[in-house]
Amino acid sequence: MYPLFETIRYKNGILENLSYHQIRINRTLGALGGNTSIQLDEIHIEGDFEKDIVYKIKCLYNLEGSCHIEKEIYHKKTIQTVSIHLAAQEEYQNKYTDRTWLNEALKKSGTDEIIIVQKNLVKDGNYANLVFFNGTEWHTPKHPLLLGTHRARLIDENKIIEKNITLSDIANYTSLKYVNAMMLWEESPEIEIRQLAHS
Repeated sequence: MYPLFETIRYKNGILENLSYHQIRINRTLGALGGNTSIQLDEIHIEGDFEKDIVYKIKCLYNLEGSCHIEKEIYHKKTIQTVSIHLAAQEEYQNKYTDRTWLNEALKKSGTDEIIIVQKNLVKDGNYANLVFFNGTEWHTPKHPLLLGTHRARLIDENKIIEKNITLSDIANYTSLKYVNAMMLWEESPEIEIRQLAHS
Protein backbone atom coordinates (compact mmCIF):
# COMPACT_ATOMS: atom_id res chain seq x y z
CA MET A 1 0.00 0.00 0.00
CA TYR A 2 2.89 2.36 0.79
CA PRO A 3 5.91 1.47 -1.38
CA LEU A 4 7.83 4.68 -0.60
CA PHE A 5 8.83 6.58 2.49
CA GLU A 6 10.71 9.51 3.97
CA THR A 7 12.41 9.47 7.36
CA ILE A 8 12.38 12.89 8.99
CA ARG A 9 14.14 14.02 12.15
CA TYR A 10 11.79 15.66 14.65
CA LYS A 11 12.85 17.55 17.77
CA ASN A 12 11.07 20.09 19.97
CA GLY A 13 8.19 20.50 17.54
CA ILE A 14 10.31 20.95 14.43
CA LEU A 15 10.45 18.66 11.39
CA GLU A 16 14.06 19.22 10.36
CA ASN A 17 15.45 19.71 6.85
CA LEU A 18 11.89 19.63 5.53
CA SER A 19 12.53 21.47 2.25
CA TYR A 20 15.09 18.84 1.18
CA HIS A 21 12.68 16.02 1.98
CA GLN A 22 10.01 17.81 -0.06
CA ILE A 23 12.38 18.11 -3.02
CA ARG A 24 13.05 14.36 -2.92
CA ILE A 25 9.36 13.46 -2.68
CA ASN A 26 8.59 15.73 -5.64
CA ARG A 27 11.46 14.19 -7.63
CA THR A 28 10.29 10.66 -6.78
CA LEU A 29 6.67 11.32 -7.71
CA GLY A 30 7.79 12.93 -10.96
CA ALA A 31 10.08 10.04 -11.88
CA LEU A 32 7.49 7.37 -11.09
CA GLY A 33 4.51 9.11 -12.64
CA GLY A 34 2.74 10.15 -9.47
CA ASN A 35 -0.16 12.48 -10.19
CA THR A 36 -0.20 14.29 -6.88
CA SER A 37 2.16 16.16 -4.62
CA ILE A 38 2.38 15.39 -0.92
CA GLN A 39 3.00 18.54 1.10
CA LEU A 40 5.12 17.68 4.12
CA ASP A 41 4.51 21.05 5.79
CA GLU A 42 0.82 20.14 6.01
CA ILE A 43 1.42 16.89 7.89
CA HIS A 44 -0.05 16.79 11.38
CA ILE A 45 1.85 14.62 13.84
CA GLU A 46 -0.24 13.42 16.76
CA GLY A 47 0.94 12.24 20.14
CA ASP A 48 3.03 13.38 23.07
CA PHE A 49 6.67 14.25 22.58
CA GLU A 50 9.35 14.70 25.24
CA LYS A 51 11.41 17.87 25.22
CA ASP A 52 14.93 17.63 23.75
CA ILE A 53 14.33 14.06 22.59
CA VAL A 54 14.93 13.21 18.93
CA TYR A 55 12.13 11.32 17.18
CA LYS A 56 12.16 9.46 13.90
CA ILE A 57 9.10 10.33 11.84
CA LYS A 58 8.40 7.91 9.02
CA CYS A 59 6.15 9.23 6.26
CA LEU A 60 5.01 6.25 4.18
CA TYR A 61 3.34 7.20 0.92
CA ASN A 62 2.19 6.03 -2.50
CA LEU A 63 1.80 7.47 -5.98
CA GLU A 64 -1.87 8.23 -5.35
CA GLY A 65 -0.98 10.70 -2.63
CA SER A 66 -1.96 8.66 0.42
CA CYS A 67 0.35 9.12 3.38
CA HIS A 68 0.70 7.27 6.68
CA ILE A 69 2.77 8.58 9.59
CA GLU A 70 4.70 6.49 12.11
CA LYS A 71 6.86 7.82 14.93
CA GLU A 72 9.38 6.46 17.40
CA ILE A 73 12.18 7.70 19.62
CA TYR A 74 15.44 7.72 17.69
CA HIS A 75 18.30 5.59 18.98
CA LYS A 76 21.66 6.39 17.47
CA LYS A 77 23.28 3.50 15.65
CA THR A 78 26.69 2.37 16.90
CA ILE A 79 29.22 1.83 14.12
CA GLN A 80 32.44 0.09 15.15
CA THR A 81 33.08 -2.28 12.26
CA VAL A 82 32.83 -1.60 8.52
CA SER A 83 33.38 -3.82 5.48
CA ILE A 84 33.30 -3.55 1.70
CA HIS A 85 30.30 -4.98 -0.16
CA LEU A 86 30.71 -5.55 -3.90
CA ALA A 87 27.24 -5.20 -5.42
CA ALA A 88 26.01 -6.14 -8.88
CA GLN A 89 23.36 -4.04 -10.61
CA GLU A 90 21.00 -3.49 -7.69
CA GLU A 91 19.41 -0.06 -7.51
CA TYR A 92 17.85 2.11 -4.83
CA GLN A 93 17.46 5.49 -6.50
CA ASN A 94 14.09 6.05 -4.83
CA LYS A 95 13.46 5.54 -1.12
CA TYR A 96 11.46 2.31 -1.23
CA THR A 97 10.11 0.48 1.80
CA ASP A 98 11.43 -2.73 0.22
CA ARG A 99 15.07 -2.75 1.30
CA THR A 100 15.57 -6.51 0.99
CA TRP A 101 18.87 -6.55 -0.88
CA LEU A 102 20.38 -3.82 1.28
CA ASN A 103 19.41 -5.58 4.50
CA GLU A 104 20.72 -8.91 3.21
CA ALA A 105 24.03 -7.30 2.22
CA LEU A 106 24.48 -5.90 5.72
CA LYS A 107 23.51 -9.16 7.39
CA LYS A 108 25.93 -11.11 5.22
CA SER A 109 28.78 -8.72 6.05
CA GLY A 110 28.69 -9.43 9.78
CA THR A 111 29.72 -5.81 10.43
CA ASP A 112 27.88 -2.77 11.75
CA GLU A 113 27.95 -1.01 8.39
CA ILE A 114 29.11 -1.52 4.83
CA ILE A 115 30.61 0.42 1.95
CA ILE A 116 28.71 -0.54 -1.19
CA VAL A 117 30.80 -0.64 -4.38
CA GLN A 118 29.38 -1.08 -7.89
CA LYS A 119 31.49 -1.28 -11.04
CA ASN A 120 34.51 -0.22 -8.97
CA LEU A 121 32.78 2.99 -7.79
CA VAL A 122 31.98 3.63 -4.15
CA LYS A 123 28.24 4.26 -3.75
CA ASP A 124 26.70 4.29 -0.29
CA GLY A 125 26.35 2.67 3.07
CA ASN A 126 23.40 0.52 4.05
CA TYR A 127 21.35 3.24 5.71
CA ALA A 128 23.37 6.35 4.95
CA ASN A 129 25.47 8.29 2.48
CA LEU A 130 29.25 8.16 2.74
CA VAL A 131 31.68 11.04 3.23
CA PHE A 132 35.46 10.52 3.15
CA PHE A 133 38.19 12.77 4.61
CA ASN A 134 41.60 13.10 2.94
CA GLY A 135 43.15 15.33 5.57
CA THR A 136 41.98 18.51 3.85
CA GLU A 137 38.57 17.97 2.25
CA TRP A 138 35.49 15.83 2.76
CA HIS A 139 34.40 13.97 -0.40
CA THR A 140 31.11 12.16 -1.05
CA PRO A 141 30.47 9.74 -3.93
CA LYS A 142 29.15 11.68 -6.92
CA HIS A 143 26.60 9.01 -7.86
CA PRO A 144 25.27 7.39 -4.68
CA LEU A 145 22.51 4.80 -4.70
CA LEU A 146 20.18 7.32 -3.05
CA LEU A 147 20.46 11.10 -3.09
CA GLY A 148 20.24 11.78 0.63
CA THR A 149 18.60 14.90 2.04
CA HIS A 150 21.33 15.66 4.59
CA ARG A 151 23.98 14.99 1.95
CA ALA A 152 22.27 17.54 -0.32
CA ARG A 153 22.29 20.13 2.44
CA LEU A 154 25.98 19.56 3.21
CA ILE A 155 26.82 20.04 -0.48
CA ASP A 156 24.81 23.27 -0.60
CA GLU A 157 26.63 24.47 2.53
CA ASN A 158 30.01 23.68 0.87
CA LYS A 159 30.96 21.31 3.68
CA ILE A 160 31.44 18.33 1.38
CA ILE A 161 32.43 17.90 -2.29
CA GLU A 162 31.03 15.42 -4.82
CA LYS A 163 33.67 13.21 -6.39
CA ASN A 164 33.94 9.85 -8.13
CA ILE A 165 35.65 7.55 -5.63
CA THR A 166 36.93 4.16 -6.76
CA LEU A 167 37.53 1.14 -4.56
CA SER A 168 41.30 1.72 -4.64
CA ASP A 169 40.82 5.41 -3.79
CA ILE A 170 39.54 4.50 -0.32
CA ALA A 171 43.12 3.90 0.82
CA ASN A 172 43.92 7.56 0.08
CA TYR A 173 41.51 8.73 2.78
CA THR A 174 42.08 8.79 6.51
CA SER A 175 38.51 8.54 7.77
CA LEU A 176 34.86 8.43 6.81
CA LYS A 177 31.45 9.39 8.13
CA TYR A 178 27.95 8.05 7.54
CA VAL A 179 25.28 10.74 7.22
CA ASN A 180 21.53 10.64 6.75
CA ALA A 181 18.43 12.50 7.89
CA MET A 182 18.77 11.14 11.41
CA MET A 183 22.56 10.88 11.66
CA LEU A 184 23.66 14.50 11.38
CA TRP A 185 27.11 15.69 10.32
CA GLU A 186 28.21 16.92 13.72
CA GLU A 187 26.87 13.81 15.47
CA SER A 188 28.16 11.15 13.10
CA PRO A 189 31.27 9.36 14.42
CA GLU A 190 34.46 9.65 12.39
CA ILE A 191 35.65 6.16 11.49
CA GLU A 192 39.30 5.57 10.66
CA ILE A 193 39.87 3.93 7.30
CA ARG A 194 42.42 1.56 8.81
CA GLN A 195 39.56 -0.06 10.74
CA LEU A 196 38.39 -1.57 7.44
CA ALA A 197 41.30 -4.00 7.57
CA HIS A 198 39.89 -5.46 10.77
CA SER A 199 36.23 -5.60 9.65
